[in-house]
Amino acid sequence: MKSLELFTGAGGLALGTHLAGFEHVSLLEWNRDACETLRHNSAANALPGLDRWTVEQADIKTVSFGQYGGVELVAGGVPCQPFSIGGKHLGMDDARNMFPDFLRAIRDLQPKTFIVENVKGLLRQSFRNYFSYILLQLTHPDIRPKPNETWEFHLKRLEDHHTLGRHNGLRYNVVFRLLNAADYGVPQTRERVFIVGFRSDVGVDWHFPEP
Repeated sequence: MKSLELFTGAGGLALGTHLAGFEHVSLLEWNRDACETLRHNSAANALPGLDRWTVEQADIKTVSFGQYGGVELVAGGVPCQPFSIGGKHLGMDDARNMFPDFLRAIRDLQPKTFIVENVKGLLRQSFRNYFSYILLQLTHPDIRPKPNETWEFHLKRLEDHHTLGRHNGLRYNVVFRLLNAADYGVPQTRERVFIVGFRSDVGVDWHFPEP
């Protein structure tokens, strides 16, 4: 099974999907030190199969996703700073908000499934409407934002389409849950929101694993 890893960081999520049986066609990351970490572990074949990893240092906004056609999974930990409890809490107005680029990957590649994770702060009251906006875009990627359209107006169009019930075109069945890594064997209290979607034609029954 082929996958594309976005916002790879030092590779935590990429290791998980690798161990689950996915072969990464590429691991995209902007930070140089993180890329060096990934390349070091790949060269050392720290786990069987890591020596086949292809690490690309790139600004996600300049990446054309068409070159990765045929992947079945797109996974990534979108930068958390815009939604973190710390910092300036700029959310959707923060230049580091990369959810639009993750969504662009889903629209362009139409994978069978996706995984995206972010900080617990994404669920705060102040970001509730934007979180709904993210979920509806992931559910109906074909309903693209128009040039110069505000996200609030795009949200209204998505709500109209979703409630109408006639869901033609590309559609994903999307679920999310707040998980704590400590409940799954990681020696760290680390709460993260995981959003998982399956393309509607795949016909998969799936639920989050029990702690």
